[in-house]
Amino acid sequence: MALDDKRALNIIWNASDDYSFQPQFKAYDEKGQADIYWNYIIGAVNKYYDYTLLRAFFNHLKTDSQHEFYENLFWLGLEKCAYDKGKKERPVLHSLRKNYAKKVLAGETEAFDDNLLNVLVNAHFARALGKSPRISMNALNILNDLDFGDASTEEIISKMNLIIKKYFRFNYGQYEVKAGKGKVRIQKQVQQGDEEQLSDMDLETMKALYMDSAETSRDVYYEEIRQKEDKKPVKKVKAEKKDDSERLYIRKYFGASILTEQKTHLMERTLCTGNHKNTHLHFTRGEFDQEFENDSNALYYHKALKEQREINLEHFNSNYIKYKNSISKLTNRIRNTMLAYFESYTGKSEAGRLNAPKIWRNVYLNDKKVFTKVYNNDIGNLSVDILLDASASQHERQETIAAEAYIIAEAFTRCQIPVKVYSFSSLRNFTVINLYRDYEETDKNDAIFNYKTTGCNRDGLAIRTALHMMEGSGYFKKILIVLSDCRPNDTQCVPDTGARQEQTKYAGATGIIDTAFEVKKGINNGNSVLCVFTGEDEDLSTAKKIYGHNFARIYNPDRFAEIVGVLMQNQLKNL
Repeated sequence: MALDDKRALNIIWNASDDYSFQPQFKAYDEKGQADIYWNYIIGAVNKYYDYTLLRAFFNHLKTDSQHEFYENLFWLGLEKCAYDKGKKERPVLHSLRKNYAKKVLAGETEAFDDNLLNVLVNAHFARALGKSPRISMNALNILNDLDFGDASTEEIISKMNLIIKKYFRFNYGQYEVKAGKGKVRIQKQVQQGDEEQLSDMDLETMKALYMDSAETSRDVYYEEIRQKEDKKPVKKVKAEKKDDSERLYIRKYFGASILTEQKTHLMERTLCTGNHKNTHLHFTRGEFDQEFENDSNALYYHKALKEQREINLEHFNSNYIKYKNSISKLTNRIRNTMLAYFESYTGKSEAGRLNAPKIWRNVYLNDKKVFTKVYNNDIGNLSVDILLDASASQHERQETIAAEAYIIAEAFTRCQIPVKVYSFSSLRNFTVINLYRDYEETDKNDAIFNYKTTGCNRDGLAIRTALHMMEGSGYFKKILIVLSDCRPNDTQCVPDTGARQEQTKYAGATGIIDTAFEVKKGINNGNSVLCVFTGEDEDLSTAKKIYGHNFARIYNPDRFAEIVGVLMQNQLKNL
């Protein structure tokens, strides 16, 4: 990703407060640099409106050979909407919009190929400066109709449909992909499904979106077509239908579930509570169901996974000597620590010599570990879980994180310590756990290179889930190593249990406090929870709040084994 592509994406994410958002459009100025104002507008549109519906409408526009005209026309209307909604929250928008409008009227922005579009753009931003545009009556009528006001997403789409019907002739043609001409103000990005032609079903759906009312368009989506729900069935039936549709979507893009439906629901009843109520879990190995073998969107995502694996492997192989040395150093440090500190000890057990003073715990707390037993403190009592943050905020570090996880897993494997490696990310209301290798799969560390980032990150639920799985592993001593940038951020809010039933965004202080609570709870239950920090310097304070002193920051990749080795050594000493 080029520097300005990255900058454009960061501006969009910042404006949308949604790191899972993969925009169809990015904005650049006449010099090819990321445009701050327009990229803010793109992100803000996602924040304030239902972009799933808007994405469907943009896809509908692509069925006309002149779709770029309609896209840019539509963005004029969306610009005013996003500005009006965001100006109170971000006062700097006033000056940003004013400065951009002055550039437009001064001819300092690149012109469009279509003269009418240039006329409308100039008139639109003349109004932004409080000036009355001098244009024809027809153009003025179009401009007036593009003022969507405080309309909802469905109403905006309906109004744009009326503009197209009233003033233009819309032609359904071949589905085309043009990755942004040089003079297009907002450049289109090739997204999932853009490499394929629209199917007959998709085309009919888009036509229905164009012809029908806002009530109909409410149920049309770009990547999936939802059936209209009968207004009479009870709410429970509606929720189940929606849940099934969402699970189908998650399976399509992340792979088949490795748990039965019954076991998944049982895990959700146990874990998706409190701050994580109304969320769901999906456990997968990234292996795709055959039912999606002809689905262009699923094939696109599957292809992207394979391509990222190749990038991860290429990065590792190009730094092969350095990484192999790191594996050897970390292996030796772990092995030497175990030889020095692992001795026999007496601990709690469900069988052995009865510990009479602890019998009350069995009676009142149902604690079965009221016996003592002499343990040979060998590697058979220890397990290591490695949890990788696979959210989109890690996008620029994918190859490095995959390599670091491989180094740690390989070192513990060589020491004959059982290792389990998996990643987490969240999309919609699902947290996806992607398993790369299990404890007994000593020859599958290579699967770690399947690591790919996408979506958001609900760290608290992911750590809660990891600790729950570790509890049932059967190992007496357990270490959880989290590779994360320590920036909890999920679009699914935290439900309030109070009388007003308000919701709080799972980000910032809320996400940090929730994640820190889960980490502390895991430690209090006898587990070791460590973090290899993969984020930016500005988030170091967050890492300290969540993990205390149990984290490592890798400034120099050449010292990875040494720094992580010290972290592992300190934990192994205290087991």
